Amino acid sequence: FRSRFRQRSTKMAASIKWRKILSCSGPAPRPRHGHRAVAIKDLIIIFGGGNEGIVDELHVLNTATNQWFAPAVRGDIPNGCAAFGFVCDGVRLLVFGGMVEYGKYSNDLYELLASRWEWRRLTPLGTPPCPRLGHSFNLVSQKAFIFAGLANDSADPKINIPRYMNDMHTLDIKEGKTLQWDCPRMFGAIPLARESHSCVSIPPKDDHQGKLVVYGGMNGCRLGDLYTLDIASMFWTKPELSGVTPLPRSLHSAVLIKNKMYVFGGWVPLAIDVENRASGQEREWKCTNTLACLNLDTLTWESMSGCDMSEDSSPRARAGHSAVAVDTRMYIWSGRDGYRKAWNNQVCCKDLWFLETEVPPAPARIQLVRANTKSLEISWPAQSTAEEYIVEIQKFQPPAPAKSEPQKAENLLWSEVTRTKQTTVLINDFPQTGVAKRQELQPGVAYRFRVSGVNACGVGPLSDVAAFKTCLPGFPGAPSAIRISKGSDGAHLSWDPPVNTPGSVSEYSVYLAVKNSAALAVAPPASGQLAFIRVYCGAAPSCVVTTQLGQAHIDVTNK
Repeated sequence: FRSRFRQRSTKMAASIKWRKILSCSGPAPRPRHGHRAVAIKDLIIIFGGGNEGIVDELHVLNTATNQWFAPAVRGDIPNGCAAFGFVCDGVRLLVFGGMVEYGKYSNDLYELLASRWEWRRLTPLGTPPCPRLGHSFNLVSQKAFIFAGLANDSADPKINIPRYMNDMHTLDIKEGKTLQWDCPRMFGAIPLARESHSCVSIPPKDDHQGKLVVYGGMNGCRLGDLYTLDIASMFWTKPELSGVTPLPRSLHSAVLIKNKMYVFGGWVPLAIDVENRASGQEREWKCTNTLACLNLDTLTWESMSGCDMSEDSSPRARAGHSAVAVDTRMYIWSGRDGYRKAWNNQVCCKDLWFLETEVPPAPARIQLVRANTKSLEISWPAQSTAEEYIVEIQKFQPPAPAKSEPQKAENLLWSEVTRTKQTTVLINDFPQTGVAKRQELQPGVAYRFRVSGVNACGVGPLSDVAAFKTCLPGFPGAPSAIRISKGSDGAHLSWDPPVNTPGSVSEYSVYLAVKNSAALAVAPPASGQLAFIRVYCGAAPSCVVTTQLGQAHIDVTNK
């Protein structure tokens, strides 16, 4: 017998972990590289890229259900493009530039309204950026920033005259604003010209109005430098970084999760050749599957030694893939695997992975679904990053009188009653200390519950404790599925009658929690407790509460 009792939780994440999604339903997109991805809540939207030709396909992955779907789009559908810019502002998506065919680049701007999957070509006033690929496209406070990229200075697409750039163009996309391109003046340590770099947006904080973080890229050889741009002053800084610096790279991905920038994959030099790097060229390079993490608060490259990067436990090497953050997970999909072939016929990866970066948060309030004499059914809201849940139980013991003997230790311990992937569980027994046989729930006894989520990083923090009481024989159980709606005449309440109740329920009572000062005349509350007043008494399983709402206690603990 293995004990499942715990006095309290001290669980923390051991390390970050990769997880491969083994099966998805729906029409999956064909493997490709040069595509882009953005996220709207639990949805990942993937557009463009290609392998045997560039495509204009749009696919969506629901990460909550692991289901692909291809929405029927309409409007000014853009041509297929690769290595373009793709940003998301609510349900409004913007696409800029990219390669539309070999040697031919675009500077078109398109908008996709995901609420109705409708494309629209936009033509802002002012001088647009020149056609380009491999640029970065970011949003900070509804202002779009296009930085750097690669242009072709040849009028003939069959003749490629590359020009690396480090220019900046902005576009204010606030509602009601006239769209107009702007080319702001930049100051400070302006980054070298480059393409196929990464750039993440840091939202405004107390000490700044937002920042951009540019990392890596190429301009004939791979780059491993990092710059930050202060949006308010347009001042570039090349900060001093600590920790083990990753290899220079291009065609990698970088996403921001809380205060950390996660960098994955890309092309890296096969060897650092100082002589050839000085001439702006590299002899050889390769794809990588290395993972790096920069703490943006401390400007430290953190160790990834705890992340299992063995062949079956991590994505294989790739470049030109897509990466996007959903909650605290980084999802990556497809990309080329590094075998050298013609530009339009690469060996592309088919797999979908996510990086689990931290344990799940504490579940919200536990609620009672129904109570019987020897069972309690409870539920809690799902946590998007939890793979399963641990439910713990404790038999409730009323506070002992001051002069009585202290309670036995086993009466204070929590026991793990079940592990489940569901968010509703029926509990009718629980393990006992040092005894193999489980103890049944007893009639008329209160039990306390708490829940924690589990994922690849470990066990998350515990929820708040909730206490529920089993029914006494002959008495009705607790009503369930309480519903509350707002009406012009007050608060409308309804509920399901208790199940397994002998006879019929002759009367229900509804009590309203009120502010203590409003209830003092009715029943002075004990210290630290809420006061309740009865607002309904009747046989119907529904009522309308019209009085005392102004003095109601508002529970905002889970808002």
